[in-house]
Amino acid sequence: MSNVPPQNEQTAASSLLRKVTKTLRGTMDAAQYKSIVLTLLYFRFLSLEFEQARRRTEAEGLRDEHLLHGAGGPRWVPPLARWDTLIRRVRDPDDDPVTALDEALDAMRRSEGDLADLFPPANALIGGLRRSQVTELFTLLDEPLDAASYENLLGEFARFEGKKGGEFHTPRSVVRLLVETLQPERGRVYDPCCGSGGMLIQSARFVVERGGDPDADLAYYGQEVNAGSWKLARMNLHVNGVPADLRRADVLERDPIARLKADWVLANPPFNMRDWARNEGDLRWRYGVPPRTNANFAWLQHAVDKLSDQGSAGLVLANGSLSSKQMGEGEIRRAMVEDDLVACVVALPAQLFSSTLISACVWFLTKDKSPQGKAGLADRRGQTLFVDARGMGDLVGRAHRVLTDSHRSEIAGVYHAWRGTGRRGDVYKDVPGFCRSVGGDEVRRNQHILTPGRYVGEAPAAGSAPGDRQADELIFELERELLELLERSDQLARQIRLHLDT
Repeated sequence: MSNVPPQNEQTAASSLLRKVTKTLRGTMDAAQYKSIVLTLLYFRFLSLEFEQARRRTEAEGLRDEHLLHGAGGPRWVPPLARWDTLIRRVRDPDDDPVTALDEALDAMRRSEGDLADLFPPANALIGGLRRSQVTELFTLLDEPLDAASYENLLGEFARFEGKKGGEFHTPRSVVRLLVETLQPERGRVYDPCCGSGGMLIQSARFVVERGGDPDADLAYYGQEVNAGSWKLARMNLHVNGVPADLRRADVLERDPIARLKADWVLANPPFNMRDWARNEGDLRWRYGVPPRTNANFAWLQHAVDKLSDQGSAGLVLANGSLSSKQMGEGEIRRAMVEDDLVACVVALPAQLFSSTLISACVWFLTKDKSPQGKAGLADRRGQTLFVDARGMGDLVGRAHRVLTDSHRSEIAGVYHAWRGTGRRGDVYKDVPGFCRSVGGDEVRRNQHILTPGRYVGEAPAAGSAPGDRQADELIFELERELLELLERSDQLARQIRLHLDT
């Protein structure tokens, strides 16, 4: 049985990060904080997990060594690597903390070889710290911190790191929106660019919240090209009790589990990724070969390729994917719409992502919009649901926005009512300015542009002049183009500086 905890607030994680920052201030940057804190907390978790299991087995009259052979049991932690031994040595003024940690890490590497790459040399972690800092750091990390707080800590580090943090973390409210909309309850769930594993963990939590068994009901698959993020995912999933098949792979170049068909694909790929491993002969590009300058439609087509016959997917992408006609992207989008793959498009509010200024949307795809022989499921063949959620979200601070429980519930509820997967008696209705179900002919008249604002109309509001919606939509499109140009300019400037430096 998985030990996935219920959803917790992130106050404990925020408090810990503030204390760590105060302790290490002036010694290193946030990226180094992240490596030290998350690695040591995971190391502590392994020890605590082992000790809890050891106490259970001792109560049954079994020895420590029995744990080595138990199916599904915890990792074997040698005595030298156990947390209580380590923290005692760190606090001992006659012992060297770097040596103590090095010996503990080495013992763990030799005991559990597949975890060896997760534990760098002690000198790389704490070698640059004063002894007083090391002692204070271990004292902070010795405080109780549950599995949900570990993931929340990842989110805190992502916000702390800004743009770089987006490489490994998707905001919790966005992850929950995808999971609550798709409701992955049984089958295979897959994330091709899993970062630190948030989509898979939230899927497991969803099953728990529904009273299911996340180990028996779902099988979890994740892939990640970035070595650091892949390591974070392995630690995060283990701490949260999610047994996943995780591979380090560039899936756009080669999919190591090409035969896998998933019932649920959840992903937040890098926005507008350039210079990806483009192979024009790849059979996944059935709707057209995506341009080398932008991988958005490579990710979309990869998701389609991975879906089972009745599978569904949710992908967070840059808004440009909804309207771009550059380098054949418009033709690929047209072909996907004509193949009736696009179930729903959601325009997200700005400022959800601390890592980018680019506005985002969610594509919900499905292989089968028919009733599938299921009672209550609506026949939505030839239709697409458009949701404009740009006005949603609450500001947290001056520059960050989150989708609240009520906002997510409203978006997901509209989708469920439209699809027929909602509560008994829920009937879908178009809501001017928010959501509208649109047939294929209208999408064709709009040249297969999928921007929700084109379709949902204007919300009735006092003092709202006709055409306000169209003006907002034009501003939205111009803002999107400007932000993408600014980001491209920034990328080119970095490349020029790199060439000049060499």
